[in-house]
Amino acid sequence: MSPPTTGPPPLGPPTFVLAPGGPGLGGETLDGLPLPPGCRRLVGAGDCGPGGDPFAVQTDRLVRLLDTAGAERPVVLLAHSAGARPALRAAARSPGRVRAVVLLAAQLRDGTDHPELLRERLDALDGPLRETARRARATAPDRAPADDDELRELLLADLALTFPALGPPQRGFLAACARSWDLHAVRAVLSGRVPEEDLAATAARVGAPVLVVNGEWDPWAGAPSARELAAALPDGRARTVPGAGHVPWLDDPEAVGRLLARTVEEEAPA
Repeated sequence: MSPPTTGPPPLGPPTFVLAPGGPGLGGETLDGLPLPPGCRRLVGAGDCGPGGDPFAVQTDRLVRLLDTAGAERPVVLLAHSAGARPALRAAARSPGRVRAVVLLAAQLRDGTDHPELLRERLDALDGPLRETARRARATAPDRAPADDDELRELLLADLALTFPALGPPQRGFLAACARSWDLHAVRAVLSGRVPEEDLAATAARVGAPVLVVNGEWDPWAGAPSARELAAALPDGRARTVPGAGHVPWLDDPEAVGRLLARTVEEEAPA
């Protein structure tokens, strides 16, 4: 009879450490992500107090989650939109703790890849939402309204311009944002209180493989942004979801689900 084999026990399905966008959006905005079956979710949000830096707060939370995620499962760090900044910081500060990083709707620097698309979508909106979106587009950061409800309406209307269509999934996402948005974090960024950083230098220190997934028709962070960010990473790849906007898993959950499953199979197998 052969002696029993010894060795480390097999790893379970990966843990996804999630960084919502925003800044200041909560974990419920990522509830619809098509993660592979059996994966565990840990969320590091960017809410903060009136004097806080939401990106620094979120980075620290992500680092703590990576430290405590445990050795029984591989770990994938996934961020959406503005969550890419703290996610890259956390990955650079936590070498060896992350098997892979996935960035959705991410940019190396703030900008607009398709300004003409923003104009087309603004013209296509109906009624009060169009007027609120017009006001959001014309409001300078230093003139953000003092009233929280008014600021929230402007943020949601501006975000609505990033969707190719406003169906039930997109409206559900906006409702989740309205419930969870921490406006202290938003005001910190709009006021210029949050320090600027060279995200390219941070990206260059990330040792794990990184997949950047942007929607083809995201006016903010489309294919050009995905390619630029991937090129700044030591091991970066860019993928574009055809026809998708700033929240690509709402527009094509099957395509995003396949990319996440492939990342797990290739970089974080059980």
